[in-house]
Amino acid sequence: MLRNKQNSKQYVPLKRVNIAATIRSFAADVSITQLFRNEESTSIEAVYCFPIEEQAAIYSFIARIDDREIIAELKEKKIAQKEYSEALQSGHGAYLLEQDEKSQDNFIINVGALPSGKECQIEICYVTELNLVENGEKIRFVVPTTIAPRYNPDKGSLSSPAGTTSKYVQSVPYTISFHCQVEKYNIASISSSSHPVQMDLNKQDYYVITFAQEKTCLDRDILLDMQLIEHRSNTILTVENGAMMVSFTPNEEDCQQVTNNKEVTNEFIFIVDCSGSMDEENKIGLARQAMLLFLKSLPVNCYFNIIRFGSNHQSLFPEMTVVYNEINSQKAEHLTKTMRADLGGTELLSTLQWLEKNPVIEGRARQIFLLTDGEVSNVNEVIDLCRTMATTTRIFSFGLGSSPSRSLVKGLARSTNGRFVFIPPHTSVDIHVGEQLQKALQSCITNVEIKWNLDMITSVPSKIPPVYVNDRLIVYALAKNSSIRFYHNLRVELTCGQHRLGEAKVNIIPNVSNNNETIGRLAAKALIVELQHEKLPSSTQKMSPGSLQTRFQEHQKAVNNDDESAKEIIKKRIIELSLKYHILSPHTAFIGVEKRLNGNNSDMVLREVPIQISADDQHLHSHHQTYSSSYSTASAMIDSDCSDDCDEDFCDYSMSYSRRYHQSLLESEMSVPLPDDDEDDDEDDTFQSRNNNNFSTQTTDLSVTNDEDIVRYLINKQKFDGSWQIDENNIEKLTKKPLTTFTHMANKEILLSSIIIAILETRFASLSSMWYGIVQKARKYLLNLLGNDMTKLNKLLEDVRKQF
Repeated sequence: MLRNKQNSKQYVPLKRVNIAATIRSFAADVSITQLFRNEESTSIEAVYCFPIEEQAAIYSFIARIDDREIIAELKEKKIAQKEYSEALQSGHGAYLLEQDEKSQDNFIINVGALPSGKECQIEICYVTELNLVENGEKIRFVVPTTIAPRYNPDKGSLSSPAGTTSKYVQSVPYTISFHCQVEKYNIASISSSSHPVQMDLNKQDYYVITFAQEKTCLDRDILLDMQLIEHRSNTILTVENGAMMVSFTPNEEDCQQVTNNKEVTNEFIFIVDCSGSMDEENKIGLARQAMLLFLKSLPVNCYFNIIRFGSNHQSLFPEMTVVYNEINSQKAEHLTKTMRADLGGTELLSTLQWLEKNPVIEGRARQIFLLTDGEVSNVNEVIDLCRTMATTTRIFSFGLGSSPSRSLVKGLARSTNGRFVFIPPHTSVDIHVGEQLQKALQSCITNVEIKWNLDMITSVPSKIPPVYVNDRLIVYALAKNSSIRFYHNLRVELTCGQHRLGEAKVNIIPNVSNNNETIGRLAAKALIVELQHEKLPSSTQKMSPGSLQTRFQEHQKAVNNDDESAKEIIKKRIIELSLKYHILSPHTAFIGVEKRLNGNNSDMVLREVPIQISADDQHLHSHHQTYSSSYSTASAMIDSDCSDDCDEDFCDYSMSYSRRYHQSLLESEMSVPLPDDDEDDDEDDTFQSRNNNNFSTQTTDLSVTNDEDIVRYLINKQKFDGSWQIDENNIEKLTKKPLTTFTHMANKEILLSSIIIAILETRFASLSSMWYGIVQKARKYLLNLLGNDMTKLNKLLEDVRKQF
């Protein structure tokens, strides 16, 4: 129960949340169970807002009370809401599940008229795609657990989610448990960077992962990474009745084959969130780290600018972009090192509107890097604006902290054919940043075509987005007629112009789900998301307001009417797909009614379940009046039911299990030991040291430094033009040979850069996402010194490598 400022008590009906998941191939089938208990003397209506991944397809909603099971039906949202309200008015029980129309990753559960002393168990089932991360080496399963407080620019303050008045609090009495089965096929190892976990290896076909501690708080997302085995096919085809999925992951050769290494003049615009919410848990520090690596890695003579935003926006340069030269880069580096979270609220829309009014110069490609904690409430309005810039602009979005708006971060990238990444607190950003920058600098494959060799299908997405090296493209095919069956020996081809990129055949039908409907549900959900992102007539025509005279206003009304008509058509199509494939959408809802004899809900009271602030947003408790301080169970008042079992600060655990250890561990269940307090303190001190050093390392004794710190040191030592300023002693520590071993190959200026390039590309090849940009710059620097003779450069680098 809540103790508020008046010292009165309010009960919390939610007692426990359980997550059960099964991961096969590219998808996860997830069940969320929420236990509600009414410990008050009157019946209650419990309302709980919680997050689920935007692309998830929710296909089942069941309520269990006493010995009864109420299987909810999916209906148009307005009809479901009406039935819910009428059932409560008639004295019955009612259960409603809705998706927030303004923020697609927010959901609302309504448990109506839960009688005094009764328990109700809610089960929600969904399927979701798994993201491919770290240059295609891992797949990541994410379970969002908390909704970050969102800034509402219309109100100039934080707002409760989904139109409710739910409160954000520092601690809550309800906890979460986690049980996940991972199919062993194609998996080399499993790790979690969010929670301490333990794994049971005794199952024949699955690894079983659970939390290593009880009473886990809902203060951070659950992250589970699965390392993939090497030497897998770049094209995979999966089939089930009425639906197909093809997955394509291009390598470097695929992209080079299509693009022929053509170079484009790039504009790089960095938009950095400097609102007050970035101040705690080092989110602004993560942004500074990211920016310093960006600035080191940009190619000479590109164009760039830095824009800070909060309640307003501030541009480093008055021009839209300026040439990236030594003077301008020094100005940018000074701004970055002094950057603070001092610009108030999070009003991203006005910043993007300013960019839209200053379009990219013809012949250039604009790349926007957005670093934010994503705490805004007008997500759809922001994404709609970005879609209008998609033909000339890509947005690479970075979600910082424990609970950014996943809908915003993903939506910005998807609407502009860019990429997104989420960076938890207390992690090093350079690998994430380097990976995204590498994609921005690389040529991507555009105009990919899918040849299904079938008739009567709908392909999703309808327009294939650009594909990047080691990034996965997933395309679905849905049968237009439910009687159509996809058979064995089907063949799917991926092409780009005259180039054939991949081919996949089905000899057997792989199993991705026991119910054999996973692909169809994911395909339908992908089609719904695409329809939500569809442009309206006024945005595609880019129409100006026209005449301001009153007598011409009828024409403008006609344009507005076209937009409204288009919205209604899209909404109707979304509802049709939602009902056909039985998956939740923003315009439908699950409704279940529990008939009760002689029921009376006249004494029912509303209980909105408080939302635990993420570990990343605890500072907001002391800054805003809407937050309450503590919750308790009915038996006693306590300050924090979770705090003794959960760490206050985010600890970066990485429990990794490798195949080479499996044989010795198969005899018993494996429990992962947790770091002791001293180890945690050491990790925090190390991380803080890196923050204070503004990305670079102060270590000069390279012989005792770990690989990542050596790479950071070399990045920091690179000069603006791409050359290096490193003394001979450090060259000897890196190569184990004196510099005189190499002096016969070239002069010292050329030699130093050649040696560093060769070291990075051989010894530190696994960290290529960190050094990719600076090596590209160094190669251009050397090529210029060698008269643009690529053969001479390649021979020099090869001669250097032979000396290692």
